Amino acid sequence: MRMLFFAPYVLSEVVTAVVWRQIFRPSGAIDAVISGVSSHDFQGLWLANPKIVLYSLFFVITWKYFGFHMMIMLAGLQQIPDELQEAAAIDGASSWQAFRCITLPLLAPAIRVSVFLSMIGSIQLFDVVWVLTGGGPINASNTMATYMYDWGFERHHIGYANAVSVIVFGLSLLVALAYQRWALRRDVEGSLTAMGA
Repeated sequence: MRMLFFAPYVLSEVVTAVVWRQIFRPSGAIDAVISGVSSHDFQGLWLANPKIVLYSLFFVITWKYFGFHMMIMLAGLQQIPDELQEAAAIDGASSWQAFRCITLPLLAPAIRVSVFLSMIGSIQLFDVVWVLTGGGPINASNTMATYMYDWGFERHHIGYANAVSVIVFGLSLLVALAYQRWALRRDVEGSLTAMGA
């Protein structure tokens, strides 16, 4: 099961986007399944409707990166000693109380790493969006990276694209510094305290 969930992450972003573009195309696999279940022919504009294109992209990106974040969480769960869960059970804690008071706090560093990587990845997301939608329809699925590429290489406004790239870099730097300041330092201090004890 781990390999099944992790396999999409190993695929290239371009391969993923090309496969899902074929699945989402009119009269494609999703439309065929819905038409087979319902009594009439269904044709959804999954990548052409500005109101639903972001949901389609969100589904593809979640499918692609779910396995990676699952592995981060799994590594965090494996670091939690079984003795703590056993002690909580002996003390009469319910499974919800054990999760809330033991598992979740000890899993917090893994959650913070996952959130940080998701934020940086969403700022720099390009390949999947560009191949699936090109930022369309009517700029409904543009990310900062596709917007920058469009203005720089499609419209040949290099100066404007450079300004956008500086903003992307600045946002990424701010997120990284904020993570280092509030999250990473606390995790490192906690590990050094535990090692010193």
